[in-house]
Amino acid sequence: MPPPFEPDTPRRTLINHLAGLRLQAYALDCLGYLGVAALLAVPGVIAYLTLPALSFWPVWGLSLIPAAVATVWAAAAESGPHAATRGKRARGLRVGSTDGGPLPRGRALLRNVAKIAIPWQLGHTVALGASFGLFETGAPFILTATALTYVVVGVGVGMTVLGSGRPPHDRLAGSRVVAAPHGSGAGSPQATEPAGARATGEE
Repeated sequence: MPPPFEPDTPRRTLINHLAGLRLQAYALDCLGYLGVAALLAVPGVIAYLTLPALSFWPVWGLSLIPAAVATVWAAAAESGPHAATRGKRARGLRVGSTDGGPLPRGRALLRNVAKIAIPWQLGHTVALGASFGLFETGAPFILTATALTYVVVGVGVGMTVLGSGRPPHDRLAGSRVVAAPHGSGAGSPQATEPAGARATGEE
């Protein structure tokens, strides 16, 4: 079980002090998620070559699978013994609740639905819309998804980098990301979090 968190005490700075580490951690995690997507692409290619032409919505439904796997994977890691995904562990970060305890499984899932599933599926919607020629027809839901993609990603990154570093998915789930205890892996049972790691943040 990870060491306890201190109560939420954000640092009043313009640029969050953990911003660089958080973005690096997410990039590392995305490598794993892309591996999942690559594995799932194999049956997708087989279906494309052997089945009659599929319409937009069946393909969109299939595109939910990688996002769902990545979401559950991240939620399990952040509510597990290490309180961190592999990317966060590699960059010395961990996730907890703003009340000072570990993040429960349900809230970890909520956090990653907002962080991974929704932005990714918006992106999938836009990409599939382009491949099916829906921009040319001016399909309203594709144009709406495109606008929402920019808003969701922009707000998420901006709130991660600036100020307390708690973007919408952290505020929704009541979570925060802090530096892991020095001299130990994230979530080491023997470690105690130093005072310098008490500021909020998010990956």
